[in-house]
Amino acid sequence: MSASISRRNVLQLSMGAAAISLLAACGAKDDAGSAGAPAAKDLVEIKVGYIADYNGAGLMAVADQEGYWAKAGLKPKYLPFTNGPLAIQALGTNNVDVAYIGSGALWLPASGKAEIWAVNSVSNADRIISQPEFKTLAALKGKKVAIPTGTSGDQLFSLALEKEGLTREDFDIIAMEPPAIVAAFAAKQIDGAALWYPLIDSAKKGQPDLVELFSNEDFIDQLTFPSTFVAGPGRGAKDKELATNFISVIKSANDYRFDNQDKTIAATAKFLKLKEEDMASQASVAKLFTSKELEDLSSKGTVYTWLNALQEQFKAADKIPAVVDPKTFYNSELFVAAPKV
Repeated sequence: MSASISRRNVLQLSMGAAAISLLAACGAKDDAGSAGAPAAKDLVEIKVGYIADYNGAGLMAVADQEGYWAKAGLKPKYLPFTNGPLAIQALGTNNVDVAYIGSGALWLPASGKAEIWAVNSVSNADRIISQPEFKTLAALKGKKVAIPTGTSGDQLFSLALEKEGLTREDFDIIAMEPPAIVAAFAAKQIDGAALWYPLIDSAKKGQPDLVELFSNEDFIDQLTFPSTFVAGPGRGAKDKELATNFISVIKSANDYRFDNQDKTIAATAKFLKLKEEDMASQASVAKLFTSKELEDLSSKGTVYTWLNALQEQFKAADKIPAVVDPKTFYNSELFVAAPKV
């Protein structure tokens, strides 16, 4: 791994520490409880990190609505994050027990910074976008392109560069947080960006004629882009009961979501205090699986194949020094063995 890339990744994580503390102080909320469940005093608190969109919060909303947390003996304390690297940084400071991340942050579990407890869905939410006057990625050469480092948008940008025969040195790359990218794009302070829905919907409000140059779907033959729930490395073995109970909640909420898309959209909108139409558009860019399908994909090694392919791409982008056995950061047996609540 090059020194510059290494410093960039470390800096990105280090800069999140203050933000994590702020989120933990003012962004948390508690939710749990259902008829017939254990008394509140008997529930075990679990600190859950989420991202405020359909993929990142849908299962949390369902688990609240259907009382799955209490049925599993858990009481969630929610903390919002703007991206996966920040959430994983919080795992290392014990601000959260488990967190949702997109596929672009999976280089951190592969680096030994976290372990996967469950797959959430497969995403087609990421895009490379540009101002209306730029119709190709090559047209952005020498221009300002904003990228949230270490995220799925960053990952998609690497794939697009490889496909077009370009390098990062061909552009004026600016590392920015996702919300800041939206504001800068609307103000035309940047010419292009690597971002994802629903933030792109927000960017379109400021620049409705923006161009979508690349999406995950353009590389579906090369890579699958799973979002996951992760915990600190070794946490599943150390605290197997907590891990099993969490996965049980996720499996139950996942199957409810699969069978009740409209109700899940409504629940997520309520959870996030957003409009249902916004949730509906976000839901359209997620490929869902039943929990049984995810069990089969895990036990048959398909998820490991996904993770290996992602690692190859992370290695090529100098985010990890080497490809490791994905079993070191995803214990499929733990996921498969967990029952639904």
